[in-house]
Amino acid sequence: MKNRIGFIDFLRGFALLGILAVNLPYFSKPMYLVASLGENSTLLDSIGSWIVAFFFESKFYVLFSFLFGYGFFIQLENNQEANSRSRYFRRIFGLGILGLLHGIFLFIGDILLSYAILGALLWFLRNKSSSWLLKLSLFCLVIAVFCRMGMSLAEGEFKSQLETNLPRLLEESRKAYLGGFWESNVQRTKDTILSIPFLVFYQWPTVFSMFCLGFFAAKNSIFSDWERTKPGFRKLFPWALILGILGNLIYTLHSRHILSENPSVFLKILYAISDTFSAPALTFCYVYLLGNYYNSGRSFADRIWFETMGKLSLTCYLGESLICTWIFCGWGLGYFDQLGSYIVLVLTVPIWIFFGVVSLIWKRIFFLGPMEWILRSWTYWEKIKIL
Repeated sequence: MKNRIGFIDFLRGFALLGILAVNLPYFSKPMYLVASLGENSTLLDSIGSWIVAFFFESKFYVLFSFLFGYGFFIQLENNQEANSRSRYFRRIFGLGILGLLHGIFLFIGDILLSYAILGALLWFLRNKSSSWLLKLSLFCLVIAVFCRMGMSLAEGEFKSQLETNLPRLLEESRKAYLGGFWESNVQRTKDTILSIPFLVFYQWPTVFSMFCLGFFAAKNSIFSDWERTKPGFRKLFPWALILGILGNLIYTLHSRHILSENPSVFLKILYAISDTFSAPALTFCYVYLLGNYYNSGRSFADRIWFETMGKLSLTCYLGESLICTWIFCGWGLGYFDQLGSYIVLVLTVPIWIFFGVVSLIWKRIFFLGPMEWILRSWTYWEKIKIL
């Protein structure tokens, strides 16, 4: 692809690690237990859960969404033919089908279908000005605050219903995921449907905000010349770091039930605002630090590792889900609800490294990853060469 920027692929490879760390708990135990008051029984497991909450949760779908917007703008710029519209929406439709299958057969927290639905709107933003995109991005974050406030105010009713039905729900979940292939798929479909309100109200406004920000960054070639970009990022970094650390500390204390379980309405509003803005702030800090590292001599040995995974990000994302499903479901190794949060966090590293090695081997032989090949062949409505 023309105009491909190595640092964008580098960030995608890094994002795959963070996404895996966030997703693994949802593979390993009933979704009702993740981040619940009774999730952990040891201090080590609690520490593992706190690490995921502070450093990973909400940060990496933000980063991936930003990169999605950035990448789609580049694709639109590289495809100005008369049939580019049909290609774009074929790609969106193909991505949606992959997301639907992913949610049924592999992972309840699929993001691809959401990307396809929201990504369809990006076509209509391709000619908008930079200032317009920035304003829309900020507006979507404001919408995200109100959505999270609404969810927070309504969670009392949800919790009371959940507590009444929790023993039955946990038993059904354990039995299904430790059962056969079809039993786990039926349960996963049910869980995926139940998670839709969370995806729509908690994630969608932020996702679309990051899409717009990614469009803005690509439109202004933010990452084409790091030396030009670096001074502006350096000015923002201290403020983003303060907001990121303080906001994510509050998020971790609140989400892991260290603070009061019955906060006042004022605190609920504060939590919603803090959560919405502190996650992108810390994500910005990751990008700034990685940008400095990537553009220094120290990164040369690591570039090929991260960049190769980034080029095969769709294959790696779906492949990680396949491996995790095999580890925890009854038709595989059957470790569902048997490992603590700390061990689950540690598992992130070898799984990510495994796909790093596979990516390097695969790219020595093939030009495209298998899932990238399928999606691109569908998009162009022809059999794309994979070698």
